[in-house]
Amino acid sequence: MEQSHYDQWDSFKALYCQLYNDTGGGLFQRAIIQSGSALSSWAVNYQPVKYSRLLAEKVGCNVLDTLDMVDCLRKKTYRELVEQDIQPARYHVAFGPVIDGDVIPDDPEILMEQGEFLNYDIMLGVNQGEGLRFVENVVDSEDGVSGNDFDFSVSDFVDSLYGYPEGKDTLRETIKFMYTDWADRENPETRRKTLVALFTDHQWVEPAVVTADLHARYGSPTYFYAFYHHCQSVMKPAWSDAAHGDEVPYVFGIPMIGPTDLFPCNFSKNDVMLSAVVMTYWTNFAKTGSHLNKQIESLEVLRGSCFEVYENLQFCRIHIMRALKEPSDKNDSA
Repeated sequence: MEQSHYDQWDSFKALYCQLYNDTGGGLFQRAIIQSGSALSSWAVNYQPVKYSRLLAEKVGCNVLDTLDMVDCLRKKTYRELVEQDIQPARYHVAFGPVIDGDVIPDDPEILMEQGEFLNYDIMLGVNQGEGLRFVENVVDSEDGVSGNDFDFSVSDFVDSLYGYPEGKDTLRETIKFMYTDWADRENPETRRKTLVALFTDHQWVEPAVVTADLHARYGSPTYFYAFYHHCQSVMKPAWSDAAHGDEVPYVFGIPMIGPTDLFPCNFSKNDVMLSAVVMTYWTNFAKTGSHLNKQIESLEVLRGSCFEVYENLQFCRIHIMRALKEPSDKNDSA
């Protein structure tokens, strides 16, 4: 029986483990991977022993004997474990998949370059403003980002991700140069936008693009989307673009039933239409390995939104066309 796997955020790690592991026996034929890649800095835990011992100490287990520690942890309730505050290094993860030589036999990038995990149909993508979560703590929703805050954020970003001291100054200045809008460089709101773009590009876009490129290079069907729309909600700042998880209500048809506790949005008719398109994309791919059919290709909202980058790799931009906007929809990208 053919199976497809849909996943978002943390669950994609489990999916990657299953796809990398040859013992799956062909259980999966295709996968939809939303806003995640095994190449992201937070995808794999490279220090599992360190964080396991930190957790064990917090719940009163003996960390001097590994067998005792594991046995002790197994006897703890899930609540005792999840309530502990274990802080990983910034942009990394404390608990997640590990390179164990079995389920994940090697570094994900090495496996991809060797052609592993590439005999599956893949649809993956990102949202326009994934990096919002890294910027909210350094910005004022009204005033944007000051020059000092921008410089500090870039320096902290470099220091947290790159351990070697050589070339750090050059790297910082290069990033500042590339993520400065020189036509509007004194505008704090513009700085805010480019800072979100920096985190979005590094943590989501670049890993996903490399994954798609490696996948397509080996001849496997690959579809890449960029999601540009988000609903109107008081839960997020008005200036934000489509942030991490903003595509989820459209995948599950929430606009068709109205606001919920989890998605308290003011859904418009355009939201309903976009949700129908997204669900058709996703279900078509899950069933057939292709996201399109004649019915969906005829929709005006999609005209010009998809094109082939090169053989085996197609790109789609998912958004609401400007001509179809309602007057009250001020937060859509066209």
